[in-house]
Amino acid sequence: MDIEARLEEADKLCYDGEYDAATAVYEELLAADETCHRARFGRARAWLFTGLFDEAIAELEIVRAQKPDFLVSRIELFKSYLMLSMIDEAKDEARYILSVDPGNEDVNKQLIYLGDL
Repeated sequence: MDIEARLEEADKLCYDGEYDAATAVYEELLAADETCHRARFGRARAWLFTGLFDEAIAELEIVRAQKPDFLVSRIELFKSYLMLSMIDEAKDEARYILSVDPGNEDVNKQLIYLGDL
């Protein structure tokens, strides 16, 4: 199986709004390799788009544990925490993201809502 090609296919499906089809491809990839953090991240994003917030956050937390330096996933987790008013968790993610990328726009434009980090 060409993992990269399948990831690209799933990402395109997700981008096109075909969330169920994208999720099926991500799950196929995870069945073959449960440590595939990019498939886990993609599935979490598809879930976010369909309103499965708890499931998506749980998935993003697994990605964080598997690949703590995968910044795009940490940013998505930060935004998800913030959207669900999980402020302490959002602050923790914001601290990490800004320690790695102090100019990160996604976090910096939300600092007004977080108060002191």
